[in-house]
Amino acid sequence: MLIEALKESNKKGLFQSDDTFVNYSTGLLPLDYANGFWMTQVDQDTGEMVREPIPGVLGGKLILLFGTTGSGKTTLAIQMGYRIIKDFEDGVMILVDCEQTALKERMCSITNMDQDDPRLVLNVNHTSIEEVLETVNDICILKEDSGSQYMYEIPHRTYHRKPIKVYVPSVIIIDSLRQFNPKNKDVVTLGTNMDNAKEAQAIARFLDNVINRINKYNITIIYTNHIQPKIETNPYAQPPRGLMLSPQTETLPRGTRPLFLAHTAIRANAIKSNMYAKEDVGFDGFMVNLQLAKSKTNYIGATINVAFNASKGFDPIYTMFEFAKQCGLIQGKNPNLYIEGMQ
Repeated sequence: MLIEALKESNKKGLFQSDDTFVNYSTGLLPLDYANGFWMTQVDQDTGEMVREPIPGVLGGKLILLFGTTGSGKTTLAIQMGYRIIKDFEDGVMILVDCEQTALKERMCSITNMDQDDPRLVLNVNHTSIEEVLETVNDICILKEDSGSQYMYEIPHRTYHRKPIKVYVPSVIIIDSLRQFNPKNKDVVTLGTNMDNAKEAQAIARFLDNVINRINKYNITIIYTNHIQPKIETNPYAQPPRGLMLSPQTETLPRGTRPLFLAHTAIRANAIKSNMYAKEDVGFDGFMVNLQLAKSKTNYIGATINVAFNASKGFDPIYTMFEFAKQCGLIQGKNPNLYIEGMQ
């Protein structure tokens, strides 16, 4: 066969399938399965084909979280990042606080991490595009030079199910793209549209630079972005659609490249009309509707209602309750709620 001859003649592996991957939970089970997928496997004992769920997000990818101010984007990014690294002694999560608003105490309260845990890094002084690129480079070089020291074994998810080794996960959170600027940005003048275009190009170059390496070295980059109104100079012109699942009046700053390159994009919609009160549910907060605006592992358009706890971030237990309500499993009215079929 031609393909066998090509594989034999080319020693670089250009004609070999490379479908290795590793998945991690987001900490919110409904989101895990909304973004996950089913994979067909061969049972080694029976030889039969079986379907295995692969929930969560894939490691070593670009993940975009976007929404309006106050919709929980940063909290979700931190909780997702923590869930990726939490089981690994050599895992590391770096929050690049471009907006200069984060507190390590808040990060610890929503992840249950100790403030002295060295795996948790809050970066407020080195937030330029060049410095974050240097951070990525240092992680790649150290992992490459360490051999298998910072690797762990997972089952190879192909029909052969051979075990493989992958690098321990690293997570870099960029909060947010709106303030993610080159080191030489002019902060004295107000700037022009041309300046904004140059900054968007700088971010695009950054993403183009890292995208081919983060998969190999299992570095997940989560970045947030703010929805803003789209301003049209011609009021009679029909504006083009800017974002999936968004009206034509909305746009994201920093160009289209961050959305185009993202493996997964999640839109957060705060539903402030559905507020939680401590006397009713045990905590203060509100519901957030998450929408898959882009997914390489599942279909776009899936929506999940999740519960935001004002003091502890997204609550995985109450989120399951909201999911059960969304599926029509919760019947009755307070205080006499019951699960369908279990009265």
